[in-house]
Amino acid sequence: MPDSAQSIDSLNSTSLSNLVSPETPPQATVLIATDVFGHTPAVSGLVRQLNVNAVIISPWDDPGCHFRTEQEAYQAFIVDGGIGRYAEKLNKVLQQEEALKFVIGFSAGASALWINSERKYMQKIQESVLFYGSRIRDYRDTHPCCPVRLIFAEQEPAFEPQELVNDLRLRGHSAEIVKGTAHGFMNSYSRGSCVKSQTRFTTELLHLLHTTRSKAAA
Repeated sequence: MPDSAQSIDSLNSTSLSNLVSPETPPQATVLIATDVFGHTPAVSGLVRQLNVNAVIISPWDDPGCHFRTEQEAYQAFIVDGGIGRYAEKLNKVLQQEEALKFVIGFSAGASALWINSERKYMQKIQESVLFYGSRIRDYRDTHPCCPVRLIFAEQEPAFEPQELVNDLRLRGHSAEIVKGTAHGFMNSYSRGSCVKSQTRFTTELLHLLHTTRSKAAA
């Protein structure tokens, strides 16, 4: 009898523990790689608009990093190791986050994701959307393991976007230019900020993320 009673008490205790234990939070299905400004309130706002469970990765280990200008942020980025260090940081996160289905990158984040796009673990990604990754021009021979949509601004100070887009298309990639835009059009902190483009692509991302998820659940 004592043994039986002990077993029942243990079972009840375990059951109660399971009832009061907090639920395990769902794993992130979306990764956002920021530009050199890092994890700003605008990035958090985008995640809220997209209504997804996302992991946000920035070039900076200190989430409190703030910069007054784009040039100041870029200079700090170069000193900190530049695109190579950012790509390696993303490489580690992309391997750890097993539930990821979508990746979105902006500027340096887009270039760093492009560098990693040919790694085998990227086969789990259903869609990658990369905005104005200017360093993609240095990695044209990359062969992504997942679908990638490359979106460039019409105006870039360091290179000719149309030439890059034409070359990427010849290589079989989905690449496009957003007319009348400058680098940084998705970032409200950038000089190239464009509200019209932000509205357009936020809507397109919403449709992509939630339509694809609905189809997968059906």
